[in-house]
Amino acid sequence: MTEKRNTKGFVGLIIAGVLSLIVALGALGFFQFYQTADNLYKQGKIFGEVPMKDEAVAAVKITNYAKTPIGTIDGGTELYLIEFTKSNDDDFGYASIEVKEGDKLIEKLKSTDDLLANPVIVAAKIRKSGADGAIRNYTSLLKDTIKNDKNVLQRAEKEYYVSVYEFDKDRQFAYIVAGIAGIIALVFFYSAFATRKGEDKAYNELYSAYPELNYSMDTVLENATYVDNQLGIVLYKHHLLATYKNFQVYDLTKAERIYHYVYTQKSYGMTVSRTSQLIVLTNDKSYRRKKTSLLIKNVGDETDDLLQPFFYAVSQEFPDILLGYENKSKRPF
Repeated sequence: MTEKRNTKGFVGLIIAGVLSLIVALGALGFFQFYQTADNLYKQGKIFGEVPMKDEAVAAVKITNYAKTPIGTIDGGTELYLIEFTKSNDDDFGYASIEVKEGDKLIEKLKSTDDLLANPVIVAAKIRKSGADGAIRNYTSLLKDTIKNDKNVLQRAEKEYYVSVYEFDKDRQFAYIVAGIAGIIALVFFYSAFATRKGEDKAYNELYSAYPELNYSMDTVLENATYVDNQLGIVLYKHHLLATYKNFQVYDLTKAERIYHYVYTQKSYGMTVSRTSQLIVLTNDKSYRRKKTSLLIKNVGDETDDLLQPFFYAVSQEFPDILLGYENKSKRPF
């Protein structure tokens, strides 16, 4: 027997962590560095020049605005009439912009003395009147508001409006996704290094307990009391070794009870996976916590049958250890 570490599992967790981190950085970077008002404007994605398409994102160059909202929308948003300019400053039009009540954009527009000379460029989502999730009666609302101003009426975009509110909502969702993905990445990284640290600790415990091993596992199997290569169980002197996937050890002189636990995962009423564990209980908190799980291989319904020789060996070597879950099983072990 040689030292075996779950390298495949370790690498898998690291890869999963890296992928989660890429998702987090991608979601964060997309809105933070790529889909900004300045970048959209430089790319020529300017409202009034890009094809009008519902839920498209564009930069809106605001050169004037109505000081009072032309409408209040259910959900806490307001519509303001704005004058927008295209890349050519002489080419302008009118449209509505949706913002959340109290949005800082309105304060910024108010504090800018000359918007024509110092336009404010914002990123926003283009919405079509009556589209799913958009303002249903936008076209009629706008027409009714500007019907007495022929100049505005002639240059107004009546079917589409821009929504800073929806753009910000998408950005906030991306930040949440980035945060969750970042946390998941940390969990994967922590699990990877915790698994590796746990295996190192297990080998160190075994070598400290049995100096005659001389930091080698070569003689463990030939001197073991019990070996089950199929399930991944070895009894070596006072220690139980679980060799399936992660290497784990337990000093059975500290154990009070051992039982077999099967975790079953179901989908649509059907069993899709089973995981077997040997649960070891102890009251010696200086050694381990109350309950320790040691992973063994599950080979189906016969797993419990295959464990009976192991339980018998434990009963012979460690008669004080209680076997089975609270002795409620019909079997002695």
